[in-house]
Amino acid sequence: MRRTFSSGHLNLSPRVRLALWALSVLALSVIFFREFWLGLPGMLSPARIFGQNQASPWAVLALCFIFLWLKGKEVRKAMGPPPNLVFLTVGLVVTAAALLMPAFPDYLAFRVLLASLGTYAIFFGRGVKIPAILLAIYISAISFPMLIQRFAQDAYASTVIIPLNGLLTVLGYPFTTEGQWLHLVSAKGDIISVVVTVACAGPATMGVFLSIFALMTLDMPLPRRRAAALLVFGIIGTWFQNLLRVAILMMVAYYMGERAMWTVHSWTIYVLFPLWYLIFAYIYFRQFGKAGRVSQPAPPAQGGIS
Repeated sequence: MRRTFSSGHLNLSPRVRLALWALSVLALSVIFFREFWLGLPGMLSPARIFGQNQASPWAVLALCFIFLWLKGKEVRKAMGPPPNLVFLTVGLVVTAAALLMPAFPDYLAFRVLLASLGTYAIFFGRGVKIPAILLAIYISAISFPMLIQRFAQDAYASTVIIPLNGLLTVLGYPFTTEGQWLHLVSAKGDIISVVVTVACAGPATMGVFLSIFALMTLDMPLPRRRAAALLVFGIIGTWFQNLLRVAILMMVAYYMGERAMWTVHSWTIYVLFPLWYLIFAYIYFRQFGKAGRVSQPAPPAQGGIS
């Protein structure tokens, strides 16, 4: 112990430090996060995820773990050097912050992950870089819709309400508006009233897209101009998917009634957006391939007739 503090390093093998980290996380979970682990099966139940549209945070978290697994070689390499006292201090502060953080329902998983990250910094020092970036991406995806809800609710909802009104007018559907309320006269003559909230504008799906883009940029960086162009294209595309989804709901309400609209409301998000994300990923891969071919040096010229 005296040698450890005098050298400023935790001179233990990576396997020993990994075992100590796992034991630390287990102890913290039993003492401070027991309720989270006991409630986790209910949080992951299909009724909770699909019934309350809670798929976005778990989807981003799953993508982060997949990325961490794909970068396993780099992560294991970074685990080799022992941490110094700076990272020991940072890790203790981060762990304490996780334990003292209020137990907000949307941040329960984040608290556990933050405490795990803090203890990881204690045992692996600079090896915490990749996990810290992934945790930042995850918390950004959770916080983005909350920030929109808190500070830009009406403005963000208008990004769908205004073009939706124009689209329904052009298509000739009978409707009237009252603020965020839309009153549609169905084909059977029934009046269907719905409120287009900020959630309909899709801040959660936008947060997922931004997370996907960040992960792809980390793994396959593009030239700045091309990356910026793809980011703008992806933001516009994600916004259009939200507009398309709400327009589809209105058309279903007009032709099939309000009950059918709410049925479609529960599932369109899980059809449109995964398909859009796959299309965007394909476009990104194509652009990355083109950028790789451009960056390769040209082959030497073949000798001709002199």
